[in-house]
Amino acid sequence: MKKILMTGVMTSVLSLGAQAGVNTNALELKIYKFAVSTSPNCSNLTTVITNSNPSYQDFKGAPDLGSGELADGTYPCVAIEFSDQIRVSHAGPTNFCTPTFIQDVCRDNGGGGGAPTSTQIDGSTTTCTSGEDRIVMYITTAKDAVSQNWNPFNRPGCNTAGCGTANTDAGIHLGSSLTVAGAEVGKFTVNTDGKVCDGDVGGNCAGTSGCEMLPPDFSFSQI
Repeated sequence: MKKILMTGVMTSVLSLGAQAGVNTNALELKIYKFAVSTSPNCSNLTTVITNSNPSYQDFKGAPDLGSGELADGTYPCVAIEFSDQIRVSHAGPTNFCTPTFIQDVCRDNGGGGGAPTSTQIDGSTTTCTSGEDRIVMYITTAKDAVSQNWNPFNRPGCNTAGCGTANTDAGIHLGSSLTVAGAEVGKFTVNTDGKVCDGDVGGNCAGTSGCEMLPPDFSFSQI
């Protein structure tokens, strides 16, 4: 029997702040697809939500991403197909961040690192450019919660919880799997506290420069 995955799946506990005291007013993304997998390596993805022409939605304002059905089970991987140009607004003051800025999270770095690639939900490959690209971030329990080196835009290279340590392609850490059982519905939580860096201010922001947003903390809870 199938159950409904909640509408507005990325709505709760969403706030943005920085080690330097910057709080955001809005975080806007364009979401094309939302898919899940019963394997930490994100194989055999099931697409739950599709939007061929999305607009930017503010994830601090309870966005309506749509709804879908899932069979009972445990899903330790989430794949989100989205525009790589995210929009962030903040209250300031800052040294480097303008009041509203666009961050190209997957871009062609030229001679400074080349053009990253992203594996789409349908299995095709996209090469990131200096413009707007449609990419996928893989959020999975395979990635540990400690190491800072990861490849978030390609499927994990390992398939057990916490197997993706530093320098292992394992996506972004998912704190808890989605469990679908009976009438219960999963709520997807996105927490970006301390993830917006206004230069190198220590902590998670150590080694950054200018205005940069780090990957949020993701998890599921039951409602």
